[in-house]
Amino acid sequence: MSPSLKQFSPDPRKKMLVSALFGALAGFFGITLLFRWTDAAEAGDSSLILAGVGFAYLAMGLMVGLGTLMPRAGSKVLNVEDSDELVESRRPLLASSLANVVLGAMMIVLANSGTGEPISVEIAVASVLGALAIAGLLTVKSWKYQDELMRQVSLEGASVAGALVLVTLLVWSAFAMNGIGPAFDAKLVVALVMAMTLVGAFVATGARGMLKPR
Repeated sequence: MSPSLKQFSPDPRKKMLVSALFGALAGFFGITLLFRWTDAAEAGDSSLILAGVGFAYLAMGLMVGLGTLMPRAGSKVLNVEDSDELVESRRPLLASSLANVVLGAMMIVLANSGTGEPISVEIAVASVLGALAIAGLLTVKSWKYQDELMRQVSLEGASVAGALVLVTLLVWSAFAMNGIGPAFDAKLVVALVMAMTLVGAFVATGARGMLKPR
């Protein structure tokens, strides 16, 4: 990177502050919209949790996607060295962002579906099948644009997520069958799998030192 670019590179601490502020505002407005525009809160805790996880995916996808489409502005918020990094990684980042948006929307739809809920079974099932098909296609397509490091990080993230889901389900099952914890809830299971997938990705990238502010 040239000295002129370094001179105008944002301070990592300021970027962290801006990102945190942006995230807090997005979270506030997102939760407000969930309460006003959906019935997740009235449907019960499991619906609200699933909707919350869905919003996290949706917000993350939109933030990274918009930042990638506007690299100069995005480099001031996202954890990248400069705008050139966003330009170079444009294809995989956009594919990943769109997949997250689609999966987030799917979870919000599921949170508002079920017996007595406003979204019908047909729409709920169609959203799941459509979201999984689109996300799978985008993942396969973006794979060839990733370098060896990012491919390895993706595999490590999936492994961590799988282990977390396995351990959580085993403990949950043991507690539930002995009357210690709550019984299985389909919406909570979906929320668990998707949340652990997100956690696995962060753990894998963090272990590689890729979450260090830049």
